[in-house]
Amino acid sequence: MIARASGASLQARGGRKHEALLPNLLVPIDLRDAAPTLPSLFALAESRRVARVAGATVYAIALANRELPDEAIAALGRAGADKVLLCEGTGLDAPALEATHGSALMAAIERVSPLLVLFPAGGAGASLGPSLAARLGAAFAGPADLDVVDTDDALPDGVGRVFVRFWGAARNAYRRLDPVEIERPVVAILPADGAARPIGSADVDLDVISCVAPASPGVETLASEPDDKAAIALARVLVVVDPALGSRVPAILRGAAPAGVAVADARQDAAAVAAATPDTLIVVGGPPPAITTPRTRTAMIVQGEAPLSAARAVDVVWRVPVDLPAEEMARQLAHELPALAARAAR
Repeated sequence: MIARASGASLQARGGRKHEALLPNLLVPIDLRDAAPTLPSLFALAESRRVARVAGATVYAIALANRELPDEAIAALGRAGADKVLLCEGTGLDAPALEATHGSALMAAIERVSPLLVLFPAGGAGASLGPSLAARLGAAFAGPADLDVVDTDDALPDGVGRVFVRFWGAARNAYRRLDPVEIERPVVAILPADGAARPIGSADVDLDVISCVAPASPGVETLASEPDDKAAIALARVLVVVDPALGSRVPAILRGAAPAGVAVADARQDAAAVAAATPDTLIVVGGPPPAITTPRTRTAMIVQGEAPLSAARAVDVVWRVPVDLPAEEMARQLAHELPALAARAAR
């Protein structure tokens, strides 16, 4: 059902704080060729997961210069959105920057008081998230996890059922933000994407409003192309392969990797690996890189009974015969990747 808002364009009113938090989870959607990205669909699925416990409504917010195709709206509904809010305006199909999209995003969000604004991984969160938090008077969390208090028992006053965890720079501790306890919304960015689960319905309400982008932002897009290493930094399951095993091992694993699983060469992809925060890290030969958070489960595949040279704790060690060919080892691991991805997505 499409309900088009009437009246003049909406403009953001900076500096206004919402006086009461409503249980609304908002997900700004990244679009590519008028279709939502996989991290956006995963962010909706994560929102739906916690909304079920919190009794919240999940809104997908899209900025575009025209109406979205019906299949894109249906995809947002299937991923978990209860409602879609489309903000139309000239120039909003360009890459999202604060100068061009900040006020338009705020205009859309002013329609729905948020408990939590959750940006998908690898999208516009880094450029729009901090400024949006400032406009809302909200707390901001960089790469963060969502968690819930899943109990039928009554909670104490001032304690909510949804909270955000984000890790410190040293990745050895985390902070927990409860929007109810701090009495303000939280703007967060997911650290990784995964396989979106079709947990909603394609029959979703669509509200279209008119948003005005800045007439002369002073920004010109010269080129835009995807980062072919982004999947490594965003993966929930990351497989890091010792280059000494040869080029065929990562090729076999990449061919079998489902959504949410990335395969990296420990040497060639070192920069992307250093930025990763996976839920599951699988090291194939060689010591594990120092990239993990306390939530990361680390597994190593080693040949024979050779002693581990890992500098950090390893949760699981898979030992394979010394004479097992590297390509056969890769094929056996490739067979397990879909199950590992499904387990990490739960």
